[in-house]
Amino acid sequence: MIFKTTRMEETMRFGKKLGMVLSPGDVVALVGELGAGKTTLVKGIAQGLGVTDGRAVKSPTFSLVHKYEGRIPIYHFDAYRLEDAQEMLDIGSDEMIYGNGVAIVEWADKVSECLPKEYLQITLTAVSVYERTVELRSYGSRYDTIIKDLFRT
Repeated sequence: MIFKTTRMEETMRFGKKLGMVLSPGDVVALVGELGAGKTTLVKGIAQGLGVTDGRAVKSPTFSLVHKYEGRIPIYHFDAYRLEDAQEMLDIGSDEMIYGNGVAIVEWADKVSECLPKEYLQITLTAVSVYERTVELRSYGSRYDTIIKDLFRT
């Protein structure tokens, strides 16, 4: 599934809608260049999962992972600075990714070995200052269902 957003608010609104359908154990892998809108999308997902203070959601580039409390725990990873998947495992990512919360991994393509067999991949591409192409790809039937639910009218 591919669609476009033309404003930051649209990207956040889509993220919020996604967050509302996520469940414990779900994994969202984000792919995209710097400035593509990954963290903006995470802010929306966090809203949909019940995080009330959007200012708390920041890219964990230097800390590697942030935990947010919503209706279920959210583990927000940023693999940008990592050299390889082993560094991701060294911070205990497997316990969080395979745990009882929702795991969101920015720069997931750098640590694909850490991802479970089933997950939702979202690739964001900046087309212009405000326009983004958003591509959803499911790995597993659970994520097929999520994509269908998101676009059901």
